[in-house]
Amino acid sequence: MKSSKPFLSLVIALVITPVFLFAGLASAGAGHGDYLWAKVLFPFTLLSFRVSGTITHPFMAFAIVQFPLYGFILSIGNVKGRHLPSLVALIVVHSLAVAACFLLLNENFS
Repeated sequence: MKSSKPFLSLVIALVITPVFLFAGLASAGAGHGDYLWAKVLFPFTLLSFRVSGTITHPFMAFAIVQFPLYGFILSIGNVKGRHLPSLVALIVVHSLAVAACFLLLNENFS
């Protein structure tokens, strides 16, 4: 079912992004935190550490655009009448990345 507000998901994502970025940074605690919210909210950025040994600038940029990208995907799904499948796909992919964060990151991200 198509919504009368097809880009509401994108607007919501743009509004919550700064809040989520602050929560992720606060969770990291300048390198002395537990990274819980960073892992939950920005798993792809933290998983970049497994590949390169550091969190790279492109993945830092991805953290900034991650939720607006999610909102865009949901908005496109909504326009095409496929909002629920888009939402389920995003939840599954994000959840798998979060699980990978908790399973694969070492003691530097405890």
